[in-house]
Amino acid sequence: MRAIMGNMREKKGTMKRGEKEAISLRRRRIMKTVISVASVTTVCVAIISSIYLWRSGSVATWVNTSETKIEQTLVDAGLVVENIEVVGEEFVRKADILRAANIEYGNALLSLDINEIITRLEQLAWIKNATVRRDFSGDVTITVVEHHPAAIWQVENKLWIVSDEGVQITDQKLEYFADLPMISGFGAEKQLEELIGAVSVNQSLFERVETATWVGGRRWDLILKNGIKIMMPEKNLVQAWQNLSELEQSEQLLARNVLAIDFRVKDKTVVRLTPEEAERRRLLAKTSGKGEEI
Repeated sequence: MRAIMGNMREKKGTMKRGEKEAISLRRRRIMKTVISVASVTTVCVAIISSIYLWRSGSVATWVNTSETKIEQTLVDAGLVVENIEVVGEEFVRKADILRAANIEYGNALLSLDINEIITRLEQLAWIKNATVRRDFSGDVTITVVEHHPAAIWQVENKLWIVSDEGVQITDQKLEYFADLPMISGFGAEKQLEELIGAVSVNQSLFERVETATWVGGRRWDLILKNGIKIMMPEKNLVQAWQNLSELEQSEQLLARNVLAIDFRVKDKTVVRLTPEEAERRRLLAKTSGKGEEI
């Protein structure tokens, strides 16, 4: 009997503990659900409130007010633009640079958007790249690197100044660049950098070139200011120009009655004389044995 009563008491105690665990588990689940619902509700309220504040202009007003206070603090501390210096300009006007930079004296020094200023400066036709430096003395230094004008490009009955990298710069004030050679031919501006590099071995000789024509998308024909035509090869421009330089130095070839000098055939230079010079040399050949070849 005692054993039976003991088993009943143990069974009753076990059932109570199980019920307690079940109740505890249900409570935890309810609390988890309540917390989840509360979190989602909080996020939704925050999003809706943010949208309302943004649309109402309260956020923008707060941001602008904060920026104004910061700028005023910088101004009160004396950190303002007191001097603006421009360095490196030659073809672009200083006034145009200052207008593009849009920096005013008295602006808070640290509130200047340097990247935005550089972007505006590099939109000017002549400017290749720009840097802006500021220091706590109140000085702002704008340094510009301009495109180097290398030729006047004739395309579609219009003239443009182009850089040695083939960048189309401007079609204004061409009269200031009358000494530059004129280039023509489809795609000539893209090939100009290679030509400039090839003739750099004797730049003074290239200054005697009046026009350069990109022929057939393959090679250059150069016309000197005295009318002599130089037919350059498709490849080995440097070597051809070096050969011309040596001929000019040793023979003063370009001062003679020459129509054209042809470098198109590899390892061969053909000189074409004017009819008058060819006749003169034929006459000389009859008496002294000298022919047309130079």
